Amino acid sequence: MRVLFVIHELALNGAVTALLAQVRALTAAGARVSVLTPTLSGDAAALSAEFAAAGARLITSADTADHDIAVGCTVFAADALAAVAGRLPFVWWIHEGMAGVRHVLGHAEGMRLLGAAARLVFPARATVEQVWAGLLLGLPPGRVEVIPALVPPPAPGPAAAKSPGRLRVLCVGSVYPRKRQADLVAAVAALGPAAPVECVFAGSLVRLDPPGEALAAADPERFRFPGGQAPEALQALYRSADIFALPSGEESLPIAPIEAAWHRLPLILSDLPGHAGLWRHGLTALLHPPGDVELLAFSLKALIESPRLRARLGAAARTVADRFGPARTTALFSAMLAEVLAARTA
Repeated sequence: MRVLFVIHELALNGAVTALLAQVRALTAAGARVSVLTPTLSGDAAALSAEFAAAGARLITSADTADHDIAVGCTVFAADALAAVAGRLPFVWWIHEGMAGVRHVLGHAEGMRLLGAAARLVFPARATVEQVWAGLLLGLPPGRVEVIPALVPPPAPGPAAAKSPGRLRVLCVGSVYPRKRQADLVAAVAALGPAAPVECVFAGSLVRLDPPGEALAAADPERFRFPGGQAPEALQALYRSADIFALPSGEESLPIAPIEAAWHRLPLILSDLPGHAGLWRHGLTALLHPPGDVELLAFSLKALIESPRLRARLGAAARTVADRFGPARTTALFSAMLAEVLAARTA
């Protein structure tokens, strides 16, 4: 199988990380993989070397005769995907929630691709039914697939250094308003200066909302922003953490909580449609309504004060991570590609 992946960047984010995991799985199974991007540099090219090491051919223009199938990754690949869509059967792998819906609604090419794709792949059933359903009405049966992102278990390794006597709260993801990291800053600050906790935000610092920005600047020892992290460094941060928190206002099904779950970290998450049926309040995570800083602070305080609660929720989260291992997700993704090619041949 000769697969052409189309994506707009190879940056340090969840969609690119999910793509890298699938590329590794496909090349290991004997597929020939190319990754089509615009010319990249700086942060947008951060994972280029990892893709090359995984056996992918990185290209900026594609000969469609040299490929069997195309896969567009994220809604932001619409223009590049449209350029090859008429010459190859194609799948659109959509990672975004409401932000993706808004993008497609304002993009004529995106609306056309929704109807023309051989498959539309989403990471969670709730994302389809509660976020994208209105744009998918009228599609033929079988056109939409739900395939969880491949999040393989981490390799063993060292933990990152941290301040003695403090619990580390880790938040992973680019820092900008949709992720609501300012809520986490405010919640930690609300615990007071005596609370034995520090907060690390691993991700490119785009913009932190002003209230959170001022609080973080006033206490740089407690609030740390190391920027985007290479995979090995990010895993070291997970190993060093005691609590994982992601207070996003919008997500589809983020992979950072799953990465944290592999490390048995207790999770604090905003209650979003993409989490339905996966992260359950009090059982596999602690959930709060998006923007509810008071309840977020309450969850933090409960975990800080109770090692037993941290251990119980961390163990429960670890059982959820098993659903995203390679045995299941690689088989589903490969089978979907094979069905599309078989249908075209028929």
